[in-house]
Amino acid sequence: MAKSPSPLQSLVVLLLGALAVAGWLYGIHWKRVAEGDLFTNDEKLMIRLQDQIQSLTRENEALHQRIGSLTGETASEISPAPIDTPDSGIAPAPVLPGPPQKIETH
Repeated sequence: MAKSPSPLQSLVVLLLGALAVAGWLYGIHWKRVAEGDLFTNDEKLMIRLQDQIQSLTRENEALHQRIGSLTGETASEISPAPIDTPDSGIAPAPVLPGPPQKIETH
């Protein structure tokens, strides 16, 4: 007859099996995080917009350098057009209130 494993051997096998399953589940979780499956649509949109802002900023700087090289001006002499021109149609940002004031109570 086959000899049954001792309780210590059974415990070791169960612990190793549990550790393997936990590692597998942990790997699946971080794979989903890396793929971006856990982001909401708003978060995905915000990430795309931030990437777009960064690429447009780099392109803007490159264009300013190119304009400077064509006109002979330095980058500090070239200033971008103001954003809040009357023709832009952009409403001014609201004025935020100041920091909260401390109220003493008696």
